Amino acid sequence: MRKILFLFLFIPFLCLGETLTLKKSISIALKNNPSVKIAEEKLKEAEAEKGKALSNFFPKLSTSSSYTQLDKKKKMEMSMPHIPGMPPMPQSSITLTDNKIYDYNLSLTQPLFTGGKLTSLYRMRKENFEALKNYFKKTKNDLIFNVKKAYFNVLEAEKLEKVAEESLESLKSHLKVVEDFYKEGMVPQVDVLRAKVALANARNNLINAQNGVKLTKSYFNSVLNRKMDEEVNLEDILILQEGNFELSKCINNAFKNRPEIREMRNRLKMAEEGIKIARSNFFPQVFLIGNWDKKKGAEIPIDEWKESWSAVISVNMDIWDWGENRNEVKKAKAEFQQIKNDFSLLKNSIEFEVRKSYLNLLSAEEKIKVQEESVKEAEKNFKDTSLRFKEGMATNTDVLDSEVLLMKAKTDYYESLYDFQVAKAGLEKAIGKMEVK
Repeated sequence: MRKILFLFLFIPFLCLGETLTLKKSISIALKNNPSVKIAEEKLKEAEAEKGKALSNFFPKLSTSSSYTQLDKKKKMEMSMPHIPGMPPMPQSSITLTDNKIYDYNLSLTQPLFTGGKLTSLYRMRKENFEALKNYFKKTKNDLIFNVKKAYFNVLEAEKLEKVAEESLESLKSHLKVVEDFYKEGMVPQVDVLRAKVALANARNNLINAQNGVKLTKSYFNSVLNRKMDEEVNLEDILILQEGNFELSKCINNAFKNRPEIREMRNRLKMAEEGIKIARSNFFPQVFLIGNWDKKKGAEIPIDEWKESWSAVISVNMDIWDWGENRNEVKKAKAEFQQIKNDFSLLKNSIEFEVRKSYLNLLSAEEKIKVQEESVKEAEKNFKDTSLRFKEGMATNTDVLDSEVLLMKAKTDYYESLYDFQVAKAGLEKAIGKMEVK
């Protein structure tokens, strides 16, 4: 019996599921979200490209082998001219190749001079790797912000649902009082109808609030890459941690810390190396080529293996290409200027983002103070109006109006409370310092 009782007491806690903290939610998202995984794979790809570019400096050794089957051996027939007075000479033949030919080859290629192309290519791949490291950091920052925003949206939606529930219960109680007063002839029937309409509106508000909770929880699960209908129980955060932010410092920190800034610097360096690569085509390309070959059946004597080797200095240089290389340099320079202009636009965009986030945070902070007082005044007003109505000193409309004011005050308060949390997370993202707490 005790075991059964314990099970019934424990079942509600099982149904509630795990209570997620903000830190745990961020950890789950960073582990499961596809956008982070994609960025991570891009980083691995860039690292492989960097290693590939480094390998171009070293000699390449390759081998090949072949076997050739001919329909017959190649022979050369020889006959001596007839000499008068001498007996005719018999014809003879020499086998030039066997019908089975074997060939083994080793080849070594070492670049000696490429006009700086290989060096610039390696530097470009290295900068690309660093750029994608910053892109990976940006992806994580964006995800952390989205998790925080989704997290606080769920908490806000739950609070608004609670406000709607309290309003509904309050109006139910008020309707009962109005109906009792109507039975006693103290109020007209129209007051009962007004109270019922207000109650119906409260039910609609609760339905909307409940739908809002479901939607915000579904979005929260999507950000964490969980099942959409998975249970969401979040630890509430009501403590406001006000930061000492200064606009000028925020802008400076953004230019210093934002991964997009560092990524764009990497892109600029890549474009510079691209110009050098294009210019390298004006210089000779010098390679050392070594070959070793072993054959059997292709030379006389056909039953012996023959070895040979060669060393070649190869020099290639374009003499006339109808302006192809010159236009390639122009193209690389144009790409560099485009990235420079993009960098300037990025800086302006980031500065505006910081200013906007900073002002939103200040505004949200002020709204909280205002709404705290508004809730206190609305609660007092509703309480006083309800008492005066019961004493016959206030009308039914006064009570309903005071209830609407109270609900709006509470709604505005919770919205400002979580707007502050989202604004703070937005400013942290804008300056490139996403805190995981």
